[in-house]
Formats: sequence, structure tokens, C-alpha cells
Amino acid sequence: MYNIKQAAARTGLTVPVLRAWERRYGIVSPARTPSGYRVYDDEAIARVQTMRRLVDSGWAPSTAAAAILAGTAPAEPIPMPGPADAGEQAAPSENDAFVEAAGNLDSDGVEALLDEMFARGSFERVADESLMPAVVALGDAWADGRIDVAAEHLASHAVFRRLAAAYQAAGRPSFDPGGVIVGLPPGSRHELGALAFAVAVRRAGLRVLYLGSDLPIDDWVATAERVAARAAVIGSVTPADRGPARRVAIALREALPAIVVAFGGKHPPERLPTSDGGGADAAGSTWIRLPERIDDAVRTLAAKLGPTPTA
Repeated sequence: MYNIKQAAARTGLTVPVLRAWERRYGIVSPARTPSGYRVYDDEAIARVQTMRRLVDSGWAPSTAAAAILAGTAPAEPIPMPGPADAGEQAAPSENDAFVEAAGNLDSDGVEALLDEMFARGSFERVADESLMPAVVALGDAWADGRIDVAAEHLASHAVFRRLAAAYQAAGRPSFDPGGVIVGLPPGSRHELGALAFAVAVRRAGLRVLYLGSDLPIDDWVATAERVAARAAVIGSVTPADRGPARRVAIALREALPAIVVAFGGKHPPERLPTSDGGGADAAGSTWIRLPERIDDAVRTLAAKLGPTPTA
């Protein structure tokens, strides 16, 4: 018999993922010690190992679990034939666990998963490969009704706290002149990606001021003028952000013609504005779309700005 940490080690999963698979899919029903701790036998370990192999080969978790419970799971992993369950796509098991912990209002589980993510390597790697995919999975789960608003807020605020701490730990005073301002346009509140980018910019040694979500256009301009910003990074996360992001960019360009304006997020304006609000900037000298990966985006912005002026 194995305790939950031993079972997780034998199956190659984390403890939160093992718990999530037990609760959500019912593939194992571990016995309990008199003190209430889970214990797993060899059959339970084998079931979890089978599910992991199937999920790693592309099966949706619920489909893999159903096959295991029905006794029809293949002995060797094969790609899942046909589409996954309606409304579900195969996803990294860690994302499932993160959503599951949020849905159960399990703040300890959410924090444990975040601890594991941030222990894996550099901030940029963690953000690109673990943290932001988990945030996307969380948003998808809220959008399709698998979790409620309270659950989404619980997990999102846990992520925000980690990012805010990382921003503070990265160092430079925010109001140094000649730096980069980062934020979201009016009406946009999906700020975790923008804050993660601001952390990475600060870690790269650039001067940065993070302005947050839902920032009015007049405040974008006033802040850029006040801190003599060399660049403004506007997050455009959803299709609805495109228009407001474009209007922010035009206002910044009118007030500060030399400012570099960069768009981050999956839905930048479809046409980059010129100073007169027209089509794409033929010269391409002041408008840039940042790459999706955070480290690539930081390098792109740094290359555009050139050497940082001394204070």
C-alpha cells in the first residue's frame, strides 16, 4: 500500500493532479487509514498509470477515464480516434488540476499547484509553459460553465498575487523617466498576461510602469507624458479589445509622435493605425505586434528601443 505522495511518485503525477483525477473522474477510490489519509494499492496505481499514458497520447481525460472504468482501455497508448468529447479537448493534466482546484474553491490546492509551477525554472519559462496555459484553461472553464465566477476569481487572484510579488522582486523604481508603460485599454480586465509581461520586462532591466486594467485613454496619454515613456505596450486580449486598443494607440501617437506602441495579446488590432487613423504604417517604425511568448516579446521590444538611456 502507498500513501498519496508515494502514489504520485509512482505514477509521475503531482499530488493535486492525482486528487483531481480521483474526484473528477473516479478512476480510483483509495482506502483510508484510521487517521483519514488515502492509501493506494497496486491496482489503483496501475489504473492511474494507464490514464496518464492515454492522456499523454492525446486522449481527453474524461474519455480515458470512461475507457478505464469500462475495461476497454488499450494496453498500449494509441492516439484517440475521432474528436474528443463534445465541448472538451485534450489538455495538460496540470491544467485540469488547476481548474478542478478552483472549481472546488480549494485555495490550498491552487496555491500548491502555483508553488510547483514557479519551482520549475525561470520566470519566463514558467509563465509561457505553465502559468499562462493554466490561466487560459481557467477562463475556458468559466466560459463553458464548468466553474462559477467565485471559482475563477479565487484562482485568478492567487495568480495575480504571485505576479505582483514577482514584479516587486524584479527591482527597478517604476517612475524612472524614459521607460515602458504597460496596461490594458478601456473596458479590458484580463490583465494577468500584461502583468506577467511587465514582470519579464522589469527582469530584463528595462524601466517599466505597470498601469493595470481598464485604463481610460486620457490616463494613458497623461501617464506617458508624465514619465516621458519611450514605449507603451497595450494588451489586446479579446476581440472586443481591438477597437479600444487602437484608439489608445492613436491618442498616444498624436500626443507623443516618437513613442513606440506595441500590442500584446491574442487579438491585436487587425490594421495598425497611422497618425491620421488610417491603415498600416508603411514604415513600420513605431507600431509593433509582440510575439506570443513572453521572452520573445521582451527581446523584440528591447531591440526596438535600443540602449536604455541613463537616468
